[in-house]
Amino acid sequence: MKNTNDDQHLRLQQLIIHYRSEAASCKQQLQQLEAELAKEKMRSSYWKEKFREAETVNVETYEKKIAALERQLLLYEIALEEAEHNRSEWKQPTAEPAASVLALFHHSVVIPPQLDEEDITVIGDFIIRNSGTTPLHHLIVCLRLSPPKTAVLSGKIVLPQSARAEQERLAASGGESWTFTQENWREKVRQNGEYWIAPLHGTPLEPGEERRFSQFEIAVRPSDSTRSLTVDGFVYCAELPKGVPAANHISIQW
Repeated sequence: MKNTNDDQHLRLQQLIIHYRSEAASCKQQLQQLEAELAKEKMRSSYWKEKFREAETVNVETYEKKIAALERQLLLYEIALEEAEHNRSEWKQPTAEPAASVLALFHHSVVIPPQLDEEDITVIGDFIIRNSGTTPLHHLIVCLRLSPPKTAVLSGKIVLPQSARAEQERLAASGGESWTFTQENWREKVRQNGEYWIAPLHGTPLEPGEERRFSQFEIAVRPSDSTRSLTVDGFVYCAELPKGVPAANHISIQW
């Protein structure tokens, strides 16, 4: 009987030791869980703080940066507008080349003492000036005597059929030499009193330059049927095909 009691006592002690061991293990696990919980609380607090900073400090910083960038952008836009304005002021309109010519007579009239015996003589120059900004090509002059057959014009005019040597001789004599532009020039003179002439050497007339049909003479034979003479001048060129009248004309009466 005694042995049986001893065995029960021994098992009880073993159970107590086991339970104490289990209790110690549970206590340790509880402490670990409490430590993990404290750590999670700290972690949660940390991220809450970061989130708050993101909502306050960082957003405010970004808003300031955006505002600064917007101001900078506005300054760039203003500078660009000013540059465009200045460029439009600096940009000068390009002047288109303009064809223009000015022609006039410079002349004198010699009246003889006896009109019924001698001719009235007109001596003069027909001056052509390029008053435009572009060269004038293929210059042609028309001198019209009205009424026709009242007078005869002469000057340094080479006939179209003249030999080249004759043309060069006249050209070398000084001054500007001219030639008739039409083979039937006599018919034009007889019918309309028009003399169509062009420079012998048709170099372009540059802006500001002059060309002269110089020292021409007009011999007028006075008659009772005709009591006046008018000489008009016109200038034509490739750039002014419709022609430009001279600024003045010659008018004499007897």
